[in-house]
Amino acid sequence: MNNRSVSKIGLVVGRFQPFHKGHLYLLEKSLKATDKIIFAIGSSNVKNEDNPLSYRTRVKMLKKVIEEEKIADKVIKIVPSPDHPSDDVWLQKLLKNAGKFDIAFGNNDWTNDILENAGHKVVKVPYIRRGEYQGVVIRDLFKNEKNWQKNVPPYLIDFIKKELR
Repeated sequence: MNNRSVSKIGLVVGRFQPFHKGHLYLLEKSLKATDKIIFAIGSSNVKNEDNPLSYRTRVKMLKKVIEEEKIADKVIKIVPSPDHPSDDVWLQKLLKNAGKFDIAFGNNDWTNDILENAGHKVVKVPYIRRGEYQGVVIRDLFKNEKNWQKNVPPYLIDFIKKELR
């Protein structure tokens, strides 16, 4: 009989526009319930006012998070999750890019519903301090030269300043 424990793989989907303390909370909750994770960067094919950071920039930002949080051994990969008007096509692309996972973690109802309806286990992680830890709030504070720095991990401040200007 094999006593080797089965490794659980978690999927974390987010736009990370930019990565903030709410994302960090989601990541911490995910890592408590799984051995490894896959990051899927949502809206990877979109760059506009709501999505000012390119996919490539968000990959670099996540790599910095992975390094600073010392979780490189826990992250399998970072993949794109492009927007698509069809939920079915969006899901097909996500599954193709992400590969096998056991459980998805998120707080976006649309994403959670699509994954659940397709038969995937989803852990709905509640938002934490949503009024502060939200990409649109941070981008607005940045644009208006107000204090946004408290809403992101300190090690990302210089990176975000450079990328959002």
